[in-house]
Amino acid sequence: MSGTLSPSVQNLDNLCQKLALLCGSATPLELFELLAKTLHALTQGQPVVLYRRLSTGNLRLAYCYPLESTLVSHHALLAIRCYEDLATSDLQLYELKGEHEVWGYIGHPPAVHAGPDKWIQLLVDIASQRLRLLKAERIAARHSGLKSLRRLLSRDIKRLTSIDDILQHHGASWCDIFQAEGIALAYQGDLHCFGKCPSKHQLFHQLQQLNQQNTHDEIIELNGSCQGGLAAPLSVAHAPLGWLLLFRQQPLLPALIANTTFQDVLSYWLPLEASMIIELADDLAVAITAQEVVHLNRQLTKTNQRLEGLAHTDPLTKCWNRYYTELVMEDLIHSSISFSMLMFDIDDFKKVNDTYGHAIGDDILCDIAQLVQETLRADDHLGRWGGEEFVVISKQLDQDASLKLANRLCRCVEQHTFSIADQLTVSIGLTLLKPGDQPRQLFERADQGMYLAKMAGKNQVFVC
Repeated sequence: MSGTLSPSVQNLDNLCQKLALLCGSATPLELFELLAKTLHALTQGQPVVLYRRLSTGNLRLAYCYPLESTLVSHHALLAIRCYEDLATSDLQLYELKGEHEVWGYIGHPPAVHAGPDKWIQLLVDIASQRLRLLKAERIAARHSGLKSLRRLLSRDIKRLTSIDDILQHHGASWCDIFQAEGIALAYQGDLHCFGKCPSKHQLFHQLQQLNQQNTHDEIIELNGSCQGGLAAPLSVAHAPLGWLLLFRQQPLLPALIANTTFQDVLSYWLPLEASMIIELADDLAVAITAQEVVHLNRQLTKTNQRLEGLAHTDPLTKCWNRYYTELVMEDLIHSSISFSMLMFDIDDFKKVNDTYGHAIGDDILCDIAQLVQETLRADDHLGRWGGEEFVVISKQLDQDASLKLANRLCRCVEQHTFSIADQLTVSIGLTLLKPGDQPRQLFERADQGMYLAKMAGKNQVFVC
């Protein structure tokens, strides 16, 4: 190798020490600092600037050394935004290679007495390898954390009822894993925030830009009022659902945060963090979709229950309707369960409607249904047959017990005080299931008994 080494690395032992320090770097920022300081020494004190390459091809400032003098004397280095800016600058450039592509670039102005290019390239190659190893270690650690959180999220899908619930229960853990201060979810035009985030006005403006750029397959590091944010698309089966946004308040170069001149060129996130956030976005997209499915299933269950109720229930009195009463009787006949049937109607009910009006008549029907329901056993059932006629089905009662039940109903109605001045009574026809009976025969006998009860003076029971 040829060239003159700077005083700080005048011998091979010194260079080996620098390489060993690079290989022992515990964090990417520690690695950047060691690499930049070493290159600064090799280039006789030239400023060293490190840019990370975004998925869009744009560049962000990740590190510079020395900070103060670079700010004062080398503004142009800090204003570089893309590779074209680098190519037209006079910087001596070196690629920091990632696992699959270029991670970023490190450069410095040409030095009059720089160390050999081979030494510098060796340092950069070692730094690239260490950066890839640190990335793998961090990904493994965060994979473990995200795996645990994924299990918790999957467990909570049925318990948590909204996106806000998801954020309240898991937002702190996600922020902790990614060293973020805030997290926001944009879904179906709504914003859900946890922790320290920009205002909703600023976020809506940023989301509008993201949607206009049609960047639903990329991770975007945000600018302007949302500087410090990283946006990852939420999607299921390539269908865009919204955005996951994480926010930091400190860039990778915290000392530059106070200088608003360089705000837009600062990088707040490392590529390895961006790749991990994609996993979180995928988990959230699945969780939100699953939560919607759970919600829709619950709504469908409620709707089906309501429809079933409407199909079985008389809308006025809320007891069984005629269709369901016949259906239950058919099932009981086929099951060979013994039962009795009582059919009754309200005596002189036409007079109630004519005197007080149909609205009061409807109230009387509801009162009668409620009164009878309260009088029946838990295993007895009441259905409205039509108009003022009702049917009671009582399982496993003999004739004597059924007759006692029917007479008790007569007395309860007779003794009840209704909202009208007139006393009300019912006439009841009673019949029991006989071998070979079909619903039609039961109804005919009960109806005949009810007719005979009326002919005998009303407010009584007749067995057929």
